Amino acid sequence: MNTRRRLASISLFTVDAASGGFIAPFTHAKAGQKWNFELPRVKSINVSGHKFGLVYAGVGWIIWRDESQLPKYLIFELHYLGGTEESYGLNFSRPGAQIIAQYYNLLHLGFTGYRAIMENALSNARLLSKALESTGWYRCVSDIHRPKGVHDFKGGEIAPTKDGETSADYNAGLPVVAFTLSDDFKKKYPHVKQVSVSNLLRAKEYIVPNYPLPPDEDKTEILRVVVRESMSMDLLDRLITDICAVTETIMNSDQADLQAWQPFTSPEKTHGSQGLPHHQRHKAKRPMAEGVHRAVC
Repeated sequence: MNTRRRLASISLFTVDAASGGFIAPFTHAKAGQKWNFELPRVKSINVSGHKFGLVYAGVGWIIWRDESQLPKYLIFELHYLGGTEESYGLNFSRPGAQIIAQYYNLLHLGFTGYRAIMENALSNARLLSKALESTGWYRCVSDIHRPKGVHDFKGGEIAPTKDGETSADYNAGLPVVAFTLSDDFKKKYPHVKQVSVSNLLRAKEYIVPNYPLPPDEDKTEILRVVVRESMSMDLLDRLITDICAVTETIMNSDQADLQAWQPFTSPEKTHGSQGLPHHQRHKAKRPMAEGVHRAVC
């Protein structure tokens, strides 16, 4: 309700559908709520084709409700041979291969093809989520694997997978799995830092970042896996096996061994500037003149 009141005070706004723009329209779960031009105050929607649009990096696009919402300063006029051509873009002198690839995918896959791919990605993400929570070592912060309307984590309670189920049977969301060490694990192994899992998985050629949630929730650190269309069942099985193996390694390691995988305070962080802007430099605990500097080429 508070969100609706805040939106009501905004005349027009843009929907940043960078990832969800290729998930919500095609999956059975949709977005869980209205987000598109059905809302009268939505003036534009932007999407990143190189994320779930299945195109290599470098393409993103935006759709306006109508021509009146298109900023005039984005329109480029070309006067040539007595006529005028109008076009608009956010970048110039860029290759068009990604645009062609996006156009091809839209025509080749169509609505049915994109729905099948996105539903499969969500199904794999649910499988990964359930596998992680079934170990008892992890709790998923994301809730796309929980039945629709159920958002709270209950240890030991995992929704069974049923034949013929779709994303509509679960909470709407992206095929992204955000998870953290469970409270029981932290009590049993208080010396373990979650970043050790990320570092050991990197040694196995996975990039599973570990970082804190936004302000007000920043005491919680999460590990994050984005499930793309290329995540086959074989790769998913390998990932789950490796996460379990890494976790068991950490559990069987003493505190001295864990120091090799857990971060330490670097000289730069100890002696560096606090990153204040120039006009507030007098507030710095350790000003730039006393910091350690490293040149980067």
